[in-house]
Amino acid sequence: MIRKFMTGLVAVALVFLLPAAVLQPDALVSSKLWAMVGLGMLASLTQPAYSPLDRDAPPEDRGTARQLVWTVYLTSLGGVLECLVWRYPASMAWDELAITAFAVAIAGALLRAWAVAELGRFFTWHVRVQTGQQVISTGPYRLMRHPSYTGAWFLYTGLLIAMHAPVAAAFAGVLLLAAFVRRIRYEEGLMLQTFGAQYVTYCGRVKRLVPFIW
Repeated sequence: MIRKFMTGLVAVALVFLLPAAVLQPDALVSSKLWAMVGLGMLASLTQPAYSPLDRDAPPEDRGTARQLVWTVYLTSLGGVLECLVWRYPASMAWDELAITAFAVAIAGALLRAWAVAELGRFFTWHVRVQTGQQVISTGPYRLMRHPSYTGAWFLYTGLLIAMHAPVAAAFAGVLLLAAFVRRIRYEEGLMLQTFGAQYVTYCGRVKRLVPFIW
C-alpha cells in the first residue's frame, strides 16, 4: 500500500500539480484540480502496485503494461497542458459537462476497482497466469471479459473531458483503446493456452469490453 501511495503521489504531482504551479499558480486553489488529483490517487490505490519503468515484466507481457501506463501519463499530462494553456480559466469551471464527465470518470474508477477486487490476487499488472488461477465469471466478469479496461477507459477519458481538454480526450480515447486491444490479444492468447475449452466457452458467452456488443 505504501508503494502504491507513493507512486500515485509522485504521478499526480508531476502530471497535475507541477504544471499548474509553473503555468497557472492560481489553479492550485481550484476545487477541480484537486478533484482530479484525488481521482488519480484513487486510481493508483485501487490497482496492483507497479513501476512506470517496468523492469520486471515477463516476456508474456510484451511491454503492454508499460505501454498502458505511459499512455495514461502522457495523455493526462497533455490534457493538463491543454486545460492550463489553451482553455484556462474557463477550464476550471464546474459546468454541466464537467460534472457529468467527472461522474463518468468516477464510475469508471469504481468499475475498475470492482474488477480488481473480484479477481483478488489473480489480478496482475503484467500479462501472466498464476498458480491456482481459474476462469472467473462472477461480478463484472459476467458482463465483460475485461471490465478493468472498460473502467479505465471511462476513467481517463472522462477525466480529460471534465478538464475541458477535448483534444487530449480524443487522443486518449483512441490510444488507450489501441493499447487495450493489443494487451487483450496477448492476454487471451495466454488464457486460451492455459484453460483451453473452458475459456473458449466463456469467450463465446461474454463480450470483451462492451456488454452484449463487443
